[in-house]
Amino acid sequence: MRLMKILLLLSFSALFSENNYSTKSNWLLETKGDEQKFKAIQEQLRGFDLAMVEVGYRFNSFYFAIEDKNYDLAHYQFDKIKKAIENGIQRRPKRKKNSETMFLTTQYKAMKRALSSKNSQLIQKEYSNTKQLCNACHIAERVPFIEVVDPKYRWQPIQ
Repeated sequence: MRLMKILLLLSFSALFSENNYSTKSNWLLETKGDEQKFKAIQEQLRGFDLAMVEVGYRFNSFYFAIEDKNYDLAHYQFDKIKKAIENGIQRRPKRKKNSETMFLTTQYKAMKRALSSKNSQLIQKEYSNTKQLCNACHIAERVPFIEVVDPKYRWQPIQ
């Protein structure tokens, strides 16, 4: 049986070396010309949807930071949510108006003030307002099927 395993491993080794099999990828380095490289990077970064993936990830940590009364972590994640949205606007400018009106110039500041106060009731009120405005923005951007709800599970092993 041991000999069989060794032969099998040698067979795979020979097969992959003959086919130049490699997990290494130089997809960007092998792209010719700066314009083509920038297009390739732009395709990878996509539009606002990828920014929202980061927002969702950070929102989970933000929610649990509030639950744990770890307001320093909540501040940190809320700032990163803002940055993700700003980066998303840069990639998809047509999302700017609603992002600014419903979050960046309004609710972001209100939530930050609440977190700075460390008043649990005020924080919960502004958290609820934040969530409602996220959902209102989704409706305004014609994605009403994306509903922000309170997370049930932590995605990160941090508190």
